[in-house]
Amino acid sequence: MAFLILMTNNYLSKSKSFLLPNEQIVFQANPHWLFLLGAVAPIFVFFFLYYLFACPFLGSIANALEHYCYVAALIILIFLSLVFYLDWKFNRLYLTNFRLIMERGIIGKRYMSIQLKDIEDIVCNYGILGRIFGYGDLAIESAGTQGLMVFKGISKPKRKKLLIERWMFYSDIKPNSSF
Repeated sequence: MAFLILMTNNYLSKSKSFLLPNEQIVFQANPHWLFLLGAVAPIFVFFFLYYLFACPFLGSIANALEHYCYVAALIILIFLSLVFYLDWKFNRLYLTNFRLIMERGIIGKRYMSIQLKDIEDIVCNYGILGRIFGYGDLAIESAGTQGLMVFKGISKPKRKKLLIERWMFYSDIKPNSSF
C-alpha cells in the first residue's frame, strides 16, 4: 500500500510538467469508480471459483500442487487488480485555463490537448446505467487538426461540460471588453 501512495505522490508531483507558463489546472477527472469495479469484480469472482474448485481438485491429484495453486492464484489476482487499478488511475482529463488535456497510459504516456478557443462542440452521452449512477461519455470536437477527443465513463459529464463551456466563454472575453 505504501508503494501505491509513494507512486501516486510521485505522479502528482510530475503531472504538472506538461503545463504551459501561467497555466493552471481547473479540474482533473478520472473515469467513474464503477469502471474500476466493473473490471476488478469479475477477476475476484474468477479467483473465488478457482480457489474453491480448481485448487482442491489439484490437491486430490497431488498434495503439493494445491499449495502452489493457491499462491499462484493469489499472485495473479493481485497483479491483474493492480493493472486495472493503474489503468483507471492514469486515465485522466484535465481542464486548464488555456486548454483541455487528456492523458492516458501507465508506462507509455499519451497526451492529447485541445485549446479552449478551438473547441467547436461538446457532447455528453448517458446510458441507462449512466443516468442511474451519474456517469457518461464526454466527446469534445475541435475545429483544428486534433479532431475528436472522447473521454469515456466520466462522472457527472453534464457538470463538466458546463464548466468547460464557462471557461471557453471567459477565455474569449478580452480584459477591456464589456458584456
